[in-house]
Amino acid sequence: MTKASPETIFTLSAGRTGTAWLSDFLAVNFKCDALHEPLGIEDFGNRMPDIKIMRSFNETGNNAIVKDFWKRKLSMLTSNMHIETNHTLGKCGLIENISHTQLAEKSKIIILKRDIVRQCASYVMRHDFVHITTAWQWYLHPSYQKKIINPKLFSRFEGIGLALWYCYEMAARQAYYKLYFGSKVKFIDAQLEDITTPSGAQKFWQAIGQSGQCSLPPRKNENRMQTPKELIEHLAKITSKFQFDPNIIAQQAFEDGFSFENTQTA
Repeated sequence: MTKASPETIFTLSAGRTGTAWLSDFLAVNFKCDALHEPLGIEDFGNRMPDIKIMRSFNETGNNAIVKDFWKRKLSMLTSNMHIETNHTLGKCGLIENISHTQLAEKSKIIILKRDIVRQCASYVMRHDFVHITTAWQWYLHPSYQKKIINPKLFSRFEGIGLALWYCYEMAARQAYYKLYFGSKVKFIDAQLEDITTPSGAQKFWQAIGQSGQCSLPPRKNENRMQTPKELIEHLAKITSKFQFDPNIIAQQAFEDGFSFENTQTA
């Protein structure tokens, strides 16, 4: 007798957008385990993408290395429900690979967003884009071949340009995936500032198909260093000048034939 595919919930999100808090929220309200990021030594390359897998996908696309990782990872889902808010997954083939499996029918992908000024400020305060290995493992790097947003637009913003590019690149990827794969997997939009309020959390709980009253866990992974007011104002001034509509950009990328599938020749 063939075992039924589990119900899965994953996120499509940038880092520092509330994925740790979201895992707590889902665990508390579904009354089951919810994984944030598997960080054991043996997890990397099996349950958690390592640098090679992350770089390989963003450089050449959904190639054999990436597909092999997903074959291993998805084969490990043995419970009736798997919840994982690991933000790296959406940057290394989650949508491409789950959409071609039996899991797609019962999968929910939460498109988690955060106020872009606060999001970018978090990266700057933590110096997340100072060391390239951090970008390779946890975020993205503008030198990748597979990207939607032109990084040259942000090169003039010294010190914060990489962080800004990443924010806009992830917003464009979220829109692109929703447009391109919306008929194969169910996407649910969520704004961190909304779902961390009682009323917003209740609407979100209903959006993922649940009834009854939900509970709010405490905030998590907050930056202990207070963000300078000057940085917030500076980022707000910059972002206000960008005429950025991720849906229009995603549509154009789609029409231009952009894809994260493998383009590497044998």
